[in-house]
Amino acid sequence: MTKQLAIAAALAAALASTSAHAADAAGDLELGVARVQAGQYAAAIAPLLAAHDADPSDLDTTLLLGIAYYRCGDVARARPLLAAAARSPDPETRDGARIILGMLAASAGETDAAIGYYDSVAHSASSFAASGAQLLGRERGERFAAALVIRPELDSNVAVLPTAVAPTDGSASDRDLLLLAELHVRPFDAFGLVLDETASYRKQAELTDYDAASSVSGLTWREPLAGVHALLGYHVDASTLGGERFQLGQTVDAGLRRTMTGGFGAGASYQVIIRTLYPEAYAGYSGIVQTGAAKLSWVGRALEIEGAGIVARESTEDATLAALAAGGQLAARLRLGRIDVRMSGRVMDRRYDAAAMGRRDLQLRGEAGLYVELMANLGAVLGATLLDDRSNVMEDSYVKWTGYLGIVVATAP
Repeated sequence: MTKQLAIAAALAAALASTSAHAADAAGDLELGVARVQAGQYAAAIAPLLAAHDADPSDLDTTLLLGIAYYRCGDVARARPLLAAAARSPDPETRDGARIILGMLAASAGETDAAIGYYDSVAHSASSFAASGAQLLGRERGERFAAALVIRPELDSNVAVLPTAVAPTDGSASDRDLLLLAELHVRPFDAFGLVLDETASYRKQAELTDYDAASSVSGLTWREPLAGVHALLGYHVDASTLGGERFQLGQTVDAGLRRTMTGGFGAGASYQVIIRTLYPEAYAGYSGIVQTGAAKLSWVGRALEIEGAGIVARESTEDATLAALAAGGQLAARLRLGRIDVRMSGRVMDRRYDAAAMGRRDLQLRGEAGLYVELMANLGAVLGATLLDDRSNVMEDSYVKWTGYLGIVVATAP
């Protein structure tokens, strides 16, 4: 998205330069053009709006106003202006609008629509043909994506695993090395089906009984349906611990999201996990976990924020581990050039079934990650996670934190 915004800025500057020659020296259009050329998009809106109101048939002004709204994150006002400019008989104005409309479609997950806009520009004779071809290649590149993560870590409590907690004697901290590989393939342009595989191996420096390997395979379908973005996924996971069979599970995901005005969106999701854990110390966690969430989100030019209310039901073979959990989560993502910052926090009130004799836990989870693009296919990542489970049964409380620093090798886009 950062590269797309750079293209949008260059496009706006080019169009502004063209429009400046025809502008009245004292007019609103010249003032708006000057502010666009200076990158002052918010300040450019008022004079460009005045110029557009004075002559709505001037599609060059219409396009510049649409780009200014787009650069300020106001998609609702930008889209109709861009759609009007895309009907211009002038190839430069028409293709400039189509590029931005393609970006809007891509950010909304409407891949086919984005490809259509980019393809029309790439095959035109305008000066934006090269930009259209570049964006078309990036969008079609989503049919195949691969990544490799190499990440040394420091873990304060190795015995606490993502799906279960085991009792431990003495120190449970250790260093480890995580190797993770991902592959995503989209077989069809016209159908939003993605096949994916994620394989990982975590090698402990000293506590080798916790060396872990896992494989998650499945498929995800995403499609826009009557203005609502739908998701449906199915995955199978298998893992080992200390070289022995650890878990076999199946996960079904379903979700809906509707984009509203001003970058706001609302959605809901449901997930069911059916899992079997084989080691005796963990077997009681076998069972079914169901999680539902209601979400509100806001997407701006550089910042994304999502809040969710969450309810989860864990039905386990060991009745003392079965619980109903409720709480909330807040996540944010900030993109600044080559830097991508992601943070999330979750609070859950876990009330265990009667067999646990009144046990109740307050669980806090947090994660922060800093991603830096070093070059086109190489990045660095620095981050930390925290899990703090505070129980009224004191011997059941635990804390786990991890810190990591690694590299990411990935295909574009």
